[in-house]
Amino acid sequence: MKITKGALLIFGFVFCVALLMAAGAEDEDPQGKVLFVEKYKCNLCHDVMSAKIETTTKSETMKGPDLSGYSSKYKFPELAAFVRKEADLDGDSHKKPFKGTDEELQAIVDWLGSLEAQK
Repeated sequence: MKITKGALLIFGFVFCVALLMAAGAEDEDPQGKVLFVEKYKCNLCHDVMSAKIETTTKSETMKGPDLSGYSSKYKFPELAAFVRKEADLDGDSHKKPFKGTDEELQAIVDWLGSLEAQK
């Protein structure tokens, strides 16, 4: 079987496109990070220094704690009740109720937990 120059060019092009698509998939932010920063804007009040995310609030009274490491300190039901303002956690209440779904909150918690695993 003879391979033509055109066939090699097509193969090379398809191979390069596949490599670029695979590299792009790795560069995408995890769903939890996207939800945290873009959809729910949790970084208005919270740092996640392990992900190089700094709070955007200028008010010290609105600034919440750095969430690096928080996901391993508490069980999901405790965190969910806290961020929905249904319960206090360590004597504190969350400033603003989380309006997302359990699945979205779980994605955020999983993302925060993945940062701890990367240390």
